[in-house]
Amino acid sequence: MVEVRTYDGDAQAASRFINRVWSEYYAAEGPLTDFQPRMLDWVLFDNPLATPEYRLAAHVRGKLAGVFFAEPIRLRLGGQDVDATYGSWLSVDPTFQGHGVARKLVQELVARQQERGSALMMACMGTNSVAERFWKRVEGTRNFGALGLWLHAFDLSAVARWATSAPERAFFSLASRLSRRRPEELDTHAIRPYRPDDLPACMALVEQSMAHVSLGYGYTVERLARQLQYRDVPHTLVLERHGAVRGLVNSYMLQMKARGALTIALVDLMAVHESVPSAERKRFLRVAMRDMAARGAHGAAMVRSPCVPAGLMLGTGWVPWSGGMGVICAPASTNVLWPTSPRVFTHLR
Repeated sequence: MVEVRTYDGDAQAASRFINRVWSEYYAAEGPLTDFQPRMLDWVLFDNPLATPEYRLAAHVRGKLAGVFFAEPIRLRLGGQDVDATYGSWLSVDPTFQGHGVARKLVQELVARQQERGSALMMACMGTNSVAERFWKRVEGTRNFGALGLWLHAFDLSAVARWATSAPERAFFSLASRLSRRRPEELDTHAIRPYRPDDLPACMALVEQSMAHVSLGYGYTVERLARQLQYRDVPHTLVLERHGAVRGLVNSYMLQMKARGALTIALVDLMAVHESVPSAERKRFLRVAMRDMAARGAHGAAMVRSPCVPAGLMLGTGWVPWSGGMGVICAPASTNVLWPTSPRVFTHLR
């Protein structure tokens, strides 16, 4: 008998359970994310916007058998924004395989979304993975295909340990050699850390960047404030021009386990005002990249989306990669009107 109820543990306990389960399922498939407690606190446990009703735990015979967490968000769906959730960290202890634990967790999340008027859940998953095979069996799930990534290597030797094949090692070698700049060549004028009084300008920049998104993670002012600044987890730089904030780059350090520790700077948001010249955009991004490397990143990654022009990324040494990640939506409502040929923006969690 599977009992699903609101998860009553903290970020430390969740981190231990999720990392153990994911290592058992995915260790043979490639690098593993180390979901550290500070990251889970940022997104979920210490986040007043992430209500506990969407943090679920399944128990079998009194033992924790699985968890499934989701964050309430505003989702861009066609030409409107709707209440939705971003789900991740679906983890079932292999000991309890065959009990229908994952199915029960998803059913309970859908029920709670319906009670609260939430339209659907968005999530990312690895393609050709245990997760993808599971979601294909969940009724009503829409798969929107693979998400490409932008990648850049700062420390080739560290990133090469991540690569599992000769083609991947050659890929990262190419990524590390494009558009190399010596640190002293970079002008940091008018580029500085984010301050809370920058929030209105940053909100306007994010809204502008999402003009072409028809399916994606949306932002309220309150959610963006947390995205841009929370303890030492996210790091945000802004670009000023003529006394006004005209650009932002927001990233955080994601720890990976891949034949040794690997630190990836994951860029969640990048937005630059349309008035900023191309050369200034490239300078801003290069300064942000140098900052990521100085904070200990071996490489950087960002989901490809309509929010960021390809020319800017290619011109600063980033390389497109197929990524092996997909995006799915599981509707809580049967009345969802899906956009045709959706242009997707999302985060990797």
